[in-house]
Amino acid sequence: MMRVSEVIRGWLGWCPNGHTMNMSTRDTGYGFPAGSLAVKSPGAPGSEGNRAPDRGKYEHTQRGTVIIGAVSAAIVLSLAISIFAGFFWVTGMVVAILVFLLAIMSTLTVSVESDRLRIWFGPIRLVRKEWLLSEIVSATDVTNAWYFGWGIRWTPGGPLYNVSGFKAVEVLLVSGKRFRIGTDEPDALIAAIEHATATIHR
Repeated sequence: MMRVSEVIRGWLGWCPNGHTMNMSTRDTGYGFPAGSLAVKSPGAPGSEGNRAPDRGKYEHTQRGTVIIGAVSAAIVLSLAISIFAGFFWVTGMVVAILVFLLAIMSTLTVSVESDRLRIWFGPIRLVRKEWLLSEIVSATDVTNAWYFGWGIRWTPGGPLYNVSGFKAVEVLLVSGKRFRIGTDEPDALIAAIEHATATIHR
């Protein structure tokens, strides 16, 4: 008579006496190709696993925190006055103007493309400007005086396009003209301009 331990051994490859047995397996017909379960390393910069950013393209948007705060406060104040004073139509016009100002001057976006430098204010891009990269001689990190203000201003260093802060990049053109672009990451903008202009003059 077959012992119970032999039956268990046949089913499980293990028996109660603590000895393990080799288990036989069947080929189910399903499997993974060799190396399919291996974890891929990120790879070197520029490889498929860790693709380096395209340094020829740059775009950055900076919020005008002071402008947004001031205009928002003016809107709230106008609404409060209309509630207590009753000048609804006047308040409506003032609020509409303030909202329009917020839409065109709340942010400043800087874009370095393959052949030109672009800037535009606000999400609707009503106020915008562009320069060919072939006309740019240099880009320098500068700090604006506090009284230069924000928006589109005239400074001793040429026009200033700015929505927040005092940091800017001063750009010199082949014509000798200069202008400044306000930004909270001047080093990145300068690197993008220098890389793009070097590619053009190559």
